[in-house]
Amino acid sequence: MHTDKQIYLLLGADPEFLCLLTDGLRIDGPYAFEAIDVKALERRIDGVVLPADPAQAIWAIEVQAQKDDAIYHRLLVDMGLLGERRLEQPVRGLLLFLSPEHDPQTEPWHSTFARDPQCPIRRVYLIEVLEQLRQTQPEHPLLATFLPYLVEDRERLREQAPLAYGQIQQAPLPEQARRHCLDVFQSWLLARFQDQTLEEILSMLGEMTPLEQTRAYQEIVAKNQPIWLEEGREEGRRREAERVALRLLRRRLGSLTKAQQAHIQALPVDPLEDLIEALLDFSTDADLETWLAAHPKPTPQPNA
Repeated sequence: MHTDKQIYLLLGADPEFLCLLTDGLRIDGPYAFEAIDVKALERRIDGVVLPADPAQAIWAIEVQAQKDDAIYHRLLVDMGLLGERRLEQPVRGLLLFLSPEHDPQTEPWHSTFARDPQCPIRRVYLIEVLEQLRQTQPEHPLLATFLPYLVEDRERLREQAPLAYGQIQQAPLPEQARRHCLDVFQSWLLARFQDQTLEEILSMLGEMTPLEQTRAYQEIVAKNQPIWLEEGREEGRRREAERVALRLLRRRLGSLTKAQQAHIQALPVDPLEDLIEALLDFSTDADLETWLAAHPKPTPQPNA
């Protein structure tokens, strides 16, 4: 299961998340959390903490979910590239391994961590951080967010997922942090239940009611209307996909423009369902605009 993108999203969601998941990295004052492209070298640094205060260090963060013998060397390259761009600020590096087994323990850095607290590189094992958080703050929403990653048994996960999802929704979090937690949770849950549709996942979480349970469906059946006709079933599916897409987009990006909403409402069911899958990776309004440009509105058919 891919984890890097989701963890970078959580690191940038909230200063408290950054501090907890990195085992103590705290920035005083405002900062930005960005991905930076070094075009001359065709290199991308996915997690960079840029404090507004030039006296504070820039942090290059590498999330590592598999063993890579070159990871320490790549982090040093990242630190050098950032230092070259920001000569006025010190640069530090942090390796966030999901577990100790992913750490290649490259020397001289592996031996330096224990004896030199001023070492410019820090190393953190996420599984140990989460266990410490479980002991000190067992109701913290980050633990609920990581549930699909931490629980191996799918049936146990199926049982616990609705409660964890509700804990995230009700947690006293800034709205952006809550939105990112919900998005990461849904993304990981989709990865764990790849044999199920997004509609089935959302239904599991109580996020949407199956068509057969809606009041509209029951009223139509009571009136003996032919809801089973293919065109009626297809339109109902399209409307439900439209509703879910708009709701998730507003949660992820905020308000939509009238043009964006009209574009989405004009899409057929298949592109709408594709949009629901794609929007989990959106982080800015530009991502939505790029997707819409690649999926133009259908041309209206002239009346016969």
